[in-house]
Amino acid sequence: MFFFWGSDDHKKVNWVDWNVVCLRKEVDGLGVRRNREFNSELLGKWCWRLLIEKESMWYRVLSARYGEEGGRLLDGGRLASAWWCDIAALRREEWFDSHVRRLLGNGINIFFWSDVWVGGVSFRERFSRVFELAVNKWVSVSDMCQLGWGVNGEAWKWRRRLFAWEEEQVGELCLLLQNVSLQVEKEDKWLWHLEKSNVYFVRTAYNIQSVQPVGVVPVEVNMLCQNNIPLKVVVFAWRLFWNRLPTKENLLRRNVLDNNSCLCVSGCGSLETANHLFIHCSLFGSVWNGILQWVGLSIMALFDVSDHYTQFICSSGASQVRKTLLNIIWFATVWEIWT
Repeated sequence: MFFFWGSDDHKKVNWVDWNVVCLRKEVDGLGVRRNREFNSELLGKWCWRLLIEKESMWYRVLSARYGEEGGRLLDGGRLASAWWCDIAALRREEWFDSHVRRLLGNGINIFFWSDVWVGGVSFRERFSRVFELAVNKWVSVSDMCQLGWGVNGEAWKWRRRLFAWEEEQVGELCLLLQNVSLQVEKEDKWLWHLEKSNVYFVRTAYNIQSVQPVGVVPVEVNMLCQNNIPLKVVVFAWRLFWNRLPTKENLLRRNVLDNNSCLCVSGCGSLETANHLFIHCSLFGSVWNGILQWVGLSIMALFDVSDHYTQFICSSGASQVRKTLLNIIWFATVWEIWT
């Protein structure tokens, strides 16, 4: 347990209670709160501190307890505390990462592959194959720049000779780095772009989250409950629409799998989410191209499974009999993909 000593009364104050008192100033006046979002924003404060307070004692304790890789604390698996599991789950959610940006300075504290510092995606995700072949996966931007990240620079060291298509990826990466220049006299910074001060505030994060609709049903129940579809398939589809299937993303969120075991079962190299598995996967998602051609439909590319279902059933504007047939085809396809 860590303590702070007050300068006036020299009383011993529990460090967790001290942070709660400080947070009350940020959330005072919010009125009636949506508790789930509110708790999420409070945990978001810890996610923010994990980025900017890496020299603190509490961060070093967590690093010793759970380990660190690429400048990021590991999830800890099943041995992690409930508090740390909640924070680890929040760090994987899109709402926090989408509002955090890295400002490039001298590049000393930015990891070249794993941090997002050029564009909106890390090089580790955008060039996943090249990352796997890199000899040094946790090199800083500063070190890469000094070694030379041109096409034939010394920064590129691989575990084996690259194939032609892998060399093309390296060439694309080099093009992205052509206009990058380091500011030697400035340090790297984390920015929370929802605030003018670029600092995380619970109030701002809560306001963003609270505008999202609560309890929106992805698909109407009467569209699912039909006599010609088995009940187990209907229940399966309902879980799919609410993202309650045991996809690898959900298993990772519940600490059943680790980060190295969450890629799509097809081997395409992407994170196995429900939307990816049933729509965007190069293997399973391609099934829809043949089905759409077979039934004579043309729908726009959609990201969400529920939107795909609605478009598939209702876009034809045909009779109820045809809609019923399309409904059966859609259910049979997703059930077969899953099984």
